[in-house]
Amino acid sequence: MKPDRVATSRPVRAELQFGTVHGRTYLGRQRTPHPFHITRPFHLPGDPAGLATLYLQSSSGGLYGDDDLSLSVRLDAQAYLHLTTQAATVVHDAKGGLTQQAVRLEVGPGGFLEYLPDPLILFPGANCHTLVQLKLHEGAKAVIFDSFVAHDPMALGRSFERLSNCVSIGGASGPQLVDRMQASGSLWQRKGLGCIATVWLAGCSDADQIAEALAPVIASAGTDIYLGIDTLPDRGLVGLRLMAPHGHQMSHILQRIAVAARLALTGWHSAARSK
Repeated sequence: MKPDRVATSRPVRAELQFGTVHGRTYLGRQRTPHPFHITRPFHLPGDPAGLATLYLQSSSGGLYGDDDLSLSVRLDAQAYLHLTTQAATVVHDAKGGLTQQAVRLEVGPGGFLEYLPDPLILFPGANCHTLVQLKLHEGAKAVIFDSFVAHDPMALGRSFERLSNCVSIGGASGPQLVDRMQASGSLWQRKGLGCIATVWLAGCSDADQIAEALAPVIASAGTDIYLGIDTLPDRGLVGLRLMAPHGHQMSHILQRIAVAARLALTGWHSAARSK
């Protein structure tokens, strides 16, 4: 008889805290155990004054079965941050385990956060659960991306096993929105999906006006990309969801959405970014 599989997961918790001095955002505290790694924060010419940019990295080559990773990011009052990843992250075959990743974001009063990671790439056999939790204080604003790509590198017709995903957005009184998605790899294949992404703009003073400002980007998406937008004016939220056949198409439209979202939400222009 084959022995039961013994789980070997060990929770790994990382923390980042950002403050301001003379209107300039800086990294005040960090705890980044393996496999977490970060670059030094920097400020780009052409970005709003005080906005820091930080790239998240990994020293492990992706996410594996039994990984249980959590990242907590806190912005003090009036801190501005663009947080992204150096590249897409591979989710490997879980081999009977479960890959878990949680990101908890908190934006202090008057703060601004762009959390724009590259997608998770779901390899055959991947069994992945992700959570993105956003908490906004008074006057805070945020743009968050959450995206996934299914990939079969050996072209053997295999798919990931399962994806379970949750995005939660709220304030001091608790969640105002909980967006959940679950899909099996076989369903993903039958539907012919390549990539899926969700974008949330939070802290909108006029959600309908912001949605209108994003309309030109939606209109230019192309006929092979499905892109929809919805507004929750009473909660200050605008959401976009898109499906594209290929990762490069999704990346291109997400770059355009990021620029348009910042401008619509804050009136700030974006500096050119490359990876």
